[in-house]
Amino acid sequence: MTNPIRRSAIYTGLAFVILISVMTPYNEMLVKGSRLGLSSLTPAAFFLFFILSLFINPALTRLGPTWSFTKPELLLIFAMMMVATAIPTRGVVGPLLSMISGPQYYASPENHWADLVIPHTKDWVVIQKGDGLRHFYEGVSGNEQADWDIWFKPLLSWLLLFIGLWTAVLCLMVIIRRQWMDRERLPYPVMQVPLAMAETEEGHAIPPFYRNRTVWIGFAVPFLLGSLHAIRAYVPGFPVFYPRVPHLITLRNRVDIKLRLNPIMLGFAYLVNLRLSLSLWVFYIWREFAEGFCDIIGLYNNEKLGTWTYDGQVGPIFSHQSMGAMIVFVGFGLWTARNHLGDVLRRARMNIRDHREIISDRNAVLGLAVGTAILIGWMSNAGLSPEIATITIFAAYVIFLSMTRAITDGGLATIVPAMIPLGFTISTFGTDALGAAGLMALAFTLVWSGDLLTFMMAPSAHAIRIAHDSEAGRQGPYFGALLGAMVVGLVVSVVTMISLGHEHGAANLHQQYFNTFAKFPAGIAAQKLQNPSLPNSGGFFWTGIGAGVMGLLTFASYRYNWWPLHPLGYMVSPAWIMGDLWFPFFVAWAVKTLVIRLGGLRAYDRTRPATYGVILGQIVVAGFWLVIDLLTGTTNNRIRVY
Repeated sequence: MTNPIRRSAIYTGLAFVILISVMTPYNEMLVKGSRLGLSSLTPAAFFLFFILSLFINPALTRLGPTWSFTKPELLLIFAMMMVATAIPTRGVVGPLLSMISGPQYYASPENHWADLVIPHTKDWVVIQKGDGLRHFYEGVSGNEQADWDIWFKPLLSWLLLFIGLWTAVLCLMVIIRRQWMDRERLPYPVMQVPLAMAETEEGHAIPPFYRNRTVWIGFAVPFLLGSLHAIRAYVPGFPVFYPRVPHLITLRNRVDIKLRLNPIMLGFAYLVNLRLSLSLWVFYIWREFAEGFCDIIGLYNNEKLGTWTYDGQVGPIFSHQSMGAMIVFVGFGLWTARNHLGDVLRRARMNIRDHREIISDRNAVLGLAVGTAILIGWMSNAGLSPEIATITIFAAYVIFLSMTRAITDGGLATIVPAMIPLGFTISTFGTDALGAAGLMALAFTLVWSGDLLTFMMAPSAHAIRIAHDSEAGRQGPYFGALLGAMVVGLVVSVVTMISLGHEHGAANLHQQYFNTFAKFPAGIAAQKLQNPSLPNSGGFFWTGIGAGVMGLLTFASYRYNWWPLHPLGYMVSPAWIMGDLWFPFFVAWAVKTLVIRLGGLRAYDRTRPATYGVILGQIVVAGFWLVIDLLTGTTNNRIRVY
């Protein structure tokens, strides 16, 4: 019989959740050091798990076997830290607090927001004008008392939305888990490192992962390079070690390709199969030249679809293609999973408990339905029609699923879509169908589905994957612990961020959040009300082209064994972040191809620990110098981790 997960593991996980929820905003606002909460990789969780698995747990083991955490307990703690890291800054709280407070604070006679958009915004969605809003943006003077009352009503409504969203996301990942993990056998490259870190061996306090010299050889390279970069904050005369990123500029200056080698992405790319890594860089290069060619011949689509949807004169052509590709990608995935999904619905209807899942199929289906209903109801009450709200939510699910699959299969630890639900809905329906209230409600989807550098479905999928590493993990209180970690993380990080605003003035702390992001919802809605648009026929056309190309690529990929390209590469090629990621995938593809041809799979297996070390070393060096910066009061000393 397997040992159950003890309460001490859950309490420890919550302690780490609180630590992340306090220190990540503090770093982002004041220290401005390495941003360990910026991407769906959740680097803060990796860094703290390194400390837990290498230092804390071995020390507990030496005190006695009952003191230390088992592997399932370690993985539960790590899972709680992952979902918590996706909340405090870019994932939720940064956009949330800035966007719900910005409309009233930045309204002026020049932008006409007071006339155009604020009358159509529900008072439970945004912060109202008054001293409390001024306290947050400008700080509380010595003879004033901070006004917290203005926050309660809007934040409670947003808490309801996020609980609905996160419940739906967790349940959807539970439903799809067996299809991805057992039937399709996705590699989950990002989870290979923590799964190795959590291994224990009887008679040894130090895990076998850390006793592998090859791991430390790989670890040393990014740690040394990162330290040489970070030390310049303490020794100003120290030479600049990182060279400038070279660019390849061609096709009459229309094509600008960066050659940036990212150690973390190089490591993950090495863990991906060769067909996928080849496809990711080949399709990116194709898209760059295709976009340049469109610009030369004057093939344009000038839609203005709001921030975080790929724009410009040519950009919407490719963002629509990516959306069409995502629709086909998810649709085909659901089709291939039809037998599994049928089994899930049958067990849910008959209330048959499958003990291989962390919750029953009935609870997973009900949780997905209730969570989705909360989202649709919330957005409908905010001003969207129920029909458009439903389509917007399902567009978000398509995007979330596509990006999560890109991470769990393609090793893209950080990825963003070329189109977000806001842009898709505006292009599909036009502004007249939305109305002023609908436009504002739609604009506030930027809070939870706008900047998707960090989004909750990716760490949720990873958390549920590692729950199934052992029977104890599956039988443990995973679902409640994960949802509880999310809620605690949200509450603590919101309180932390508001407190920092009261003390220092939010407008002085982070220009991107509390100047730029704060103006997005009202600015986009006002611009669209002043420049209304109809459903865009060009958008439908290019979405159809993307769907058709994706369909052909999918057919070729599954029909012909010799076909070299994976359709996922086409789907993500327009994402802006691929400009930073394609080169590591090219290098990893070339190196891995050479290693396998010269030494076979055995040679590849021998080199994998070094790859784990490279990934971990880049994260740990960022966390290591962040701790030093916190202790010394040094600011603006950043090591990039995505």
